[in-house]
Amino acid sequence: MRGLILALVLTLVGSQHLNYQPDFSENKVYTFNYESVLLSGLPEKGLARAGIRIKSKVEISGIGPKLCLIRIHSIEAAEYNGVWPTTSFSRSLKLTQVLTGQLSTPIKFEYSNGHVGNLMAPDSVSDDGLNIYRGILNVLELSIKKMQHSYSLQEAGIGGICNTTYAIQENKRANLVYVTKSKDLNSCEEKVQMATGSAYTRPCQTCQQRNKNSRATATYNYKIKYTRNEAVITQADVEEIHQFAPFNEITGGNAIVEARQKLALTDVQKQMAEVPPKEFQNRGSLQYQFGSELLQLPVHLFRIKNVESQIEESLQDLVETTSEQLPSDAPAKALKLLHLFRAANEENYESVWKQFSSRPAYRRYILDIIPAVASHRALRFLRHKMERQELTNWEAAQTVLVALHSSTPTQDVMEEATLIVKKHCPRSSTVLGKVCHLSYASLCHKQCSSSDSCSECLQLLHGFAGEALSKSNTEEISLALKALGNVGHPASIKHIKKFLPGYAAGASDLPLKVHATAVMALKNIGMKDPKMVQAITLEIFLNQKIHPRVRMLAAVVLLETKPSLPILMTLADAVLKEPSMQVASFIYSHLRALGRSTAPDLQVMASACRMAVRVLSPKFDRSGYQFSKVFRFSMFKEFLMSGLAAKYLVLNNAGSLIPTMAMSQLRTHFLGRVADPVEVGITVEGLQEMFAKGYSPDRDWETDYNFKEILKTLSDWKAFSSDKPFASGYLKMFGQELFFGGLDKNAIQNALQAWYGPDEKIPSIRRIISSLQSGVGRQWTKALLSSEIRHIVPTCTGFPMETSFYYSSVTKVAGNVQAQITPSPKSDFRLTELLNANIRLRSKMSLSMAKEMTFVMGINTRMIQAGLEAHTKMNAHVPVNVVATALMKEKNIKIEIPPCKDETNIITVRSKTFAVTRNIGDLAASKVTPVLLPEAVPDIMKMSFDSDSASGETDNIRHRQSAEDVSAGNSFSFGHSSQKEPFFQSVCSNASTFGVQVCIERKSVHAAFIKNVPLYYLIGEHALRMSFKPVYTETPIEKIQVTIQAGDQAPTKMVRLVTFEDPAAQVSSSKEAIKRVKKILDDAGDQGTRKSRSSSSSASSTSGSAESTTSSPSSSDSDNRASQGGTQINLKAKRSKAKGKKFYPFGDSGSSSSSGSSSSSSSSSSSSSSSSGGSGSKSSSSGSKSSSSSGKSSSSSGKSSSSSSKSSSSSSSSSSSSSSSSSKSSSRSRDSSSSSSSSSKDSSSSRSSRSSSSQGSSSSRSSRSSSKGSSSSSSSGAGSSSSSSSKASGVKHKAKQQSETTSFPHASAAEGERRVREQKRTTQSSSSSSSSSRSTSSGTSSSSESVGASHRHSKYDRRAEPKHVNSQFNSHSGYDVSAEWEYHLPKVYRLRFRSAHIHRHPDRKISSSSSSSSSSESGSSHSNSSSSSVSSSRSSSSHRHRHGENPGHSSRRSHVSRGVSTHHSHGSSQRRERNFLGDIIPPGITIVAQAVRSDNRNQGYQATAYVRSDAAKVDVQLVVVQLAETNWKACADAVVLPLKAQARLRWGKECRDYRIAAMATTGQLAKKPAVQLKVQWGNLPSWIKKTSTAFMQYVPGAALVLGFSEAHQRNPSHEFIVRAAATSPRTIDTVIKAPGVTLYYQALRMPFTLPLGPSPTYETRDITAWNVFPEIASQIAQEDQSTCEVSERDFKTFDHVSRTYSFNKSCNLIVAQDCTEHPKFIITTRKVDPQSFSRQVHINTTSANITICPTADSSLHVACNEEPVLSHSGVSEYEKDDVKIYKNGTTVIVEAPTHGLKRVTFDGVILKVTVASWMRGKTCGVCGNNDREKHNELLMPNHKLAHSCSAFVHSWVLLEETCSGGCKLQRSYVKLNRNPTIDGEESTCYSVDPVLKCMKDCTPIEKTSVKVGFHCFPKDTAVSLLEWQRSSDKKSASEDVVESVDADIDCTCTGDCS
Repeated sequence: MRGLILALVLTLVGSQHLNYQPDFSENKVYTFNYESVLLSGLPEKGLARAGIRIKSKVEISGIGPKLCLIRIHSIEAAEYNGVWPTTSFSRSLKLTQVLTGQLSTPIKFEYSNGHVGNLMAPDSVSDDGLNIYRGILNVLELSIKKMQHSYSLQEAGIGGICNTTYAIQENKRANLVYVTKSKDLNSCEEKVQMATGSAYTRPCQTCQQRNKNSRATATYNYKIKYTRNEAVITQADVEEIHQFAPFNEITGGNAIVEARQKLALTDVQKQMAEVPPKEFQNRGSLQYQFGSELLQLPVHLFRIKNVESQIEESLQDLVETTSEQLPSDAPAKALKLLHLFRAANEENYESVWKQFSSRPAYRRYILDIIPAVASHRALRFLRHKMERQELTNWEAAQTVLVALHSSTPTQDVMEEATLIVKKHCPRSSTVLGKVCHLSYASLCHKQCSSSDSCSECLQLLHGFAGEALSKSNTEEISLALKALGNVGHPASIKHIKKFLPGYAAGASDLPLKVHATAVMALKNIGMKDPKMVQAITLEIFLNQKIHPRVRMLAAVVLLETKPSLPILMTLADAVLKEPSMQVASFIYSHLRALGRSTAPDLQVMASACRMAVRVLSPKFDRSGYQFSKVFRFSMFKEFLMSGLAAKYLVLNNAGSLIPTMAMSQLRTHFLGRVADPVEVGITVEGLQEMFAKGYSPDRDWETDYNFKEILKTLSDWKAFSSDKPFASGYLKMFGQELFFGGLDKNAIQNALQAWYGPDEKIPSIRRIISSLQSGVGRQWTKALLSSEIRHIVPTCTGFPMETSFYYSSVTKVAGNVQAQITPSPKSDFRLTELLNANIRLRSKMSLSMAKEMTFVMGINTRMIQAGLEAHTKMNAHVPVNVVATALMKEKNIKIEIPPCKDETNIITVRSKTFAVTRNIGDLAASKVTPVLLPEAVPDIMKMSFDSDSASGETDNIRHRQSAEDVSAGNSFSFGHSSQKEPFFQSVCSNASTFGVQVCIERKSVHAAFIKNVPLYYLIGEHALRMSFKPVYTETPIEKIQVTIQAGDQAPTKMVRLVTFEDPAAQVSSSKEAIKRVKKILDDAGDQGTRKSRSSSSSASSTSGSAESTTSSPSSSDSDNRASQGGTQINLKAKRSKAKGKKFYPFGDSGSSSSSGSSSSSSSSSSSSSSSSGGSGSKSSSSGSKSSSSSGKSSSSSGKSSSSSSKSSSSSSSSSSSSSSSSSKSSSRSRDSSSSSSSSSKDSSSSRSSRSSSSQGSSSSRSSRSSSKGSSSSSSSGAGSSSSSSSKASGVKHKAKQQSETTSFPHASAAEGERRVREQKRTTQSSSSSSSSSRSTSSGTSSSSESVGASHRHSKYDRRAEPKHVNSQFNSHSGYDVSAEWEYHLPKVYRLRFRSAHIHRHPDRKISSSSSSSSSSESGSSHSNSSSSSVSSSRSSSSHRHRHGENPGHSSRRSHVSRGVSTHHSHGSSQRRERNFLGDIIPPGITIVAQAVRSDNRNQGYQATAYVRSDAAKVDVQLVVVQLAETNWKACADAVVLPLKAQARLRWGKECRDYRIAAMATTGQLAKKPAVQLKVQWGNLPSWIKKTSTAFMQYVPGAALVLGFSEAHQRNPSHEFIVRAAATSPRTIDTVIKAPGVTLYYQALRMPFTLPLGPSPTYETRDITAWNVFPEIASQIAQEDQSTCEVSERDFKTFDHVSRTYSFNKSCNLIVAQDCTEHPKFIITTRKVDPQSFSRQVHINTTSANITICPTADSSLHVACNEEPVLSHSGVSEYEKDDVKIYKNGTTVIVEAPTHGLKRVTFDGVILKVTVASWMRGKTCGVCGNNDREKHNELLMPNHKLAHSCSAFVHSWVLLEETCSGGCKLQRSYVKLNRNPTIDGEESTCYSVDPVLKCMKDCTPIEKTSVKVGFHCFPKDTAVSLLEWQRSSDKKSASEDVVESVDADIDCTCTGDCS
């Protein structure tokens, strides 16, 4: 037993010496060598880092049980600033002195069993010094467990209590223990950190799970020597790393801060430690305590000696440097001033204020910077100023806004803020009151987020809301609710509920905008308490009695809370049952938009939304723009872990054109947080009506006509609650509402009055004008610290590591303006008079902005700053120095600008990243090194290879990263991969004309060559500068002058006379041209008659008839005569090869496509045109050319080739042009006497040419097109003769054609068959388009396709060709011949585009078979041959099969030339007339920009524009020339036709060097309506080529991202085509064909519904360039009006719901009425006599009472206010008091637009009522309420829905008091004739609504059944019918059963009535 005890004792002793908990024995001094290093930078070598190193001796001695003393001495501090790792630390004596001063006093600390307890230190030790001690003591913190060698626990340390793992190894032989301890500094229970400035953002949990932006870890290695009785740490090494990754941590790059500590025991001595005789205070535990770093801005470091004088100096410096222009360091100076103010106290503030507040510039800066100090001292200072009323309200509002939003909510700050709100914030809705309460609420929000106790501020705001409710002051209620919304605390829910409909008793009586505000106030609360908010909002949404707008807003708030799938499915289910289309459309579009989101935090919800959308029917998708919608765009980039989303919500009310509410919101994801930077909302109501009426003051509506009397007879009529007109808006930033405001009716009326009325009532306008006349000079500056975001964490060394971002800006606007107005404004001046005055405005202004963004990462204390700093500076300076004179009556504007004398930088952006070290001891020695030194950038591109130097070079290479490292970076690229190397670029535009050049310089040197990640693209140096530089000119420029003259005086300002030459149209001599222009300018008066033909087809097409005069020699006259006589000369077909491939845009050469588009009317004689030169197959095709007497026609037609060869066009512009143009339809007269014989002749000639062409080319398209052409020409030839003859000729033709087609082996049978079909079609509709146009074009297109391909086309075309399109022009079908097998399923990019025909029959009397003049398009007898169908037929087929062409023979140039040349056909079939509109009309506008030189020589540019528009088309030409006599010129022209538009631009020497042409056409793609834009170009300047080539490299990638697919096709090199075809009202197929790439997208979704479907029949108006936009606007407005029709047996409501029901009796029926509180009109109708259909109509408006009744002779008698009007005296119109009455045939039309009646028409049987668009949702009566909703059409006067149509109509019958008037009915309640069982009891039931019954003493002779609701009582307790009629309960009674009962509709009466 003893042995056992002995063994146990020995074991215990043995285990005792395993006690290796380190300790410090009393009376021993342990000396350690200590070194700590802290470095910040990027992990790669070769980049600069910054940091510090501290070496010292540390003595620790035990001075009592569990108590030790630590002393630091022999400190040596060094700084690191340079390229890592080659630079070495440099010692800093001054920093050593500063640190020695801080650390000279030793401190005590508790220590036992490896744990550090409290620290005790004298007050003289600063917090910063104490933290360095903590850093050393942190190393001593150990938790060693005896029995375990590996374990985890939560351990306290300098950074908080964090997750720690230990691993212990023991070396028993040497009595050593090795301890490794690792800490995860991200998972801490109590983490020590300070984050400010991001209170308004919220964490994105899912983003942070996927990607941590900051991570930190620390590893400790200990070597512990133990003896029997103690253990001592002999060595400790600590390595801590903080990593910051702004983007994706794996692929985005990161910056690091490394901290290292070394502690090594050097000596242990037995001696007593000296404890200094000071008072030691308990200073907290080992956890880091924040000290000076909170007040120290990381951007500056300086000594503060006398803060007040430093503030004064700094303020003066800031004001002086910003007095002229803003320097780039202005924001930095403002930050320095802010720093000083933060260090100052209130006395300093007061003295600075006293000294400077009277000087505006100083005062502004003080009031900008003190609020940004964001401390309670600053708030108290502001409060005192407001108390003493030293601040204006505007200043107070600005300072309170900034101060409360920047402050951190400490207790002191909250007290000051509460005092400001209670004492100095008016409760009213003034600007100061709003700003004050909203900002206070935001501060309260910050307090609630950071701590639990924010009851005080909540109490204040809840009290405010309660008071506002008790006063029922709407403005105050809105303010209180918005404030509660800003706080966003769940405790506010019960207070907000008091304002929500359905939750509080009185809430439903509150106005709609209060309900809306209350719902929106829940939005921020939903972030904190989503469940509660979801319950409330869902309940509101499901309650259909609540106003739709409130329900939609409730849904918005609900969806912001990210509800789960069940809630979303509930929402979707509700939408399926939703009666309101507005709400359904809104929710559907919202769910669908959210379903597309890619942000990580919305993934779960997005998939739930996609599920919900699947439940809903796609019918909601088709709702138009009149319905509420949500549009959302979002993107999230994984490699940046950042995203952006924009949301736009439109809430509509009654389907009006202008939405009632629109909200727009931006959301960002960045750094693992979500923020809503900006949200704007606008609500508008009743404005449409207000503007429609002008500002006429509201008349008292009862004076003229009393509607109340009428409405009494309806069963309890209720007016719609009409919201007062108002417009309001709000602005939120980062989820906090900053401001809201609105305009009420009075404000809007005042504004309207200011514009329309004299301004005596509004002195302010008079003041403004008089002050402008005397001159106004202003200066305004604003300094703003927009953001200060800081995140500070301690490091193991005891120094804090800070990452912070500062954004500050200084803005300055300065200038003076003076105006002279003649005639001077008189006392009764109206603003509109300015439109006739002459105004001279002199202004000298400048807008300057300086912004600086700084990102800092590293150490930041009062003693030292070391780390990375990235600075981005932006400077903008826009000077405006102008004298402008406007002579309004003369339509003349003149602007003068002084010349450029000095270089002016307009915008400069610079960004640079530095490694920075500064220390307070030696500020002069602060060091700044660029992170990326220019020499570090590799120059490997420029190095030459040298084989000998291998040995020497390899050593250098080793220091660089290994190749694997370099390639390991993600293949990220911000664009071009080659942009990794640095570049510098400077581009200056040469604008010596005006003595100034614009220069843009770009510079970029970044670190992406080291690692290709986003962060490294930002590191380095970037700069962008745009500046104006003066250019030296021999003669100085005095000023730059721009003159704009429009109207009749435009020619007088021309400095140079201009011509508009086409290549190949040589003007005989410039003298002649000048004479001609002068002549035009002289007799501009008779320009109407002078629409001369200028020998061109388009001119002739517009000329009124064949008698057009011509300005060229008589050749075209002779043409006309010849063709009028019906003479037709057929030239034989010639085949000629293409000669000279000269380039003419749009076929400008006179005969570029000689057969143009000849009008085939009577003069369709046909002559051959060129054969194709491209593919070698000589397909000639017929071009029906009219003969020309000049005799040149044959040569021109023979030579003109497909590639627009030099034909006779090169001869003088007059004669040859006339010859070729005569080949265009010269005879425009419709009455030409051509007969079917001529047409058959015609057909034969064209047939011959066709045959030749089809032989020549292997079934080339030309054969088909010419056959088509001839057929159409034949029918058209007969157009003017009888229809039968045209048919006959067509039939003949058909037969011939058929036989002929089959006889040619090359032409396939299918082709022939198709020709026949086409022929049939053409002949039937015979809207002939010109024959030759097609044939030529096909000839010119010169593409002989393989037989297979044409087979394929023909088959496909047959399918795709709509029946009414008679001619086929397929531009660019784009088939590859090789891919023949695909023909059965063509892809969208292979479909052919067909341009549209438009049939216009001006007199509508031509039978369908006869053709309306020559071309189908001609809108009148002008027979516009250049009609769009023709032209497009040519142009489009001109390119027909480029792909099939043999590339060997045709150069690229000819491709284009062919394509483009034929284009022009369109507006002016042969380009001749486009020569110059200036020959015919004077310029519409002249603009001269010139540099006024001292020698008065002309220098500058002149632009003249000519516009001619008529029914068929619009022609626009613009010519720009230099004022100096040079031959540089720019010519632009455009033609707009009803279904097509085209434009082109040419410039260079005489407009011939470069050119671009574009054409837009409407048409069809595979039977779907489509539009096509085609751009073609010739030679272009090199810079355009370069830019476009660079741009095209990004296109495929961008298209792929957007969802396009790519197809491989060979596209023409000089052509770009975009086609869009509508496949459904919400989707389009898009095809983009560019040189080298074809992209297509099928079913691309549109955000709005396309107006497809049969277009409404509205009269075709002439569309011109001037009225195209008004036309569109009026079209939209027409769509927005609504019409109701009432006839004998049925009616159709405003919302297009048709019902069949007739109420034929002689009671008045309300058809439509204004249902607002003050009705403006009522329309009623009644039967005059039961036997006839005739009825009379009463239209009662507030100003007139109109009656229309039929007379015996079945005409209509009209009386206004009981006086007959429009009697038989021939008076056709009557107008009085905004009411207009007139007749159109037998129909009477009444218009009263100001009353809301657009027009009322009545023809005796059918009554049509059209109301103005602003009456949406405001009408009632049989016509319905006009709100685009079909579910609520049967609305009765008491706003209940009727159960049947008859009950509905009966409810709108107007009864009379006696039966003498003919209406013998009355309303009475009825009892149900059976006793149903309700709730198990037999019941008696009475109707809830009255039923029509005969009056007393009358008996019914006709009855009908109506469905009504009944309220039931238990049989025993039932009241009598009489009591029920008297009781008021029936209005609110519930309906228990719905039954049909009889109602009387006609009665016969006895006694007095009969």
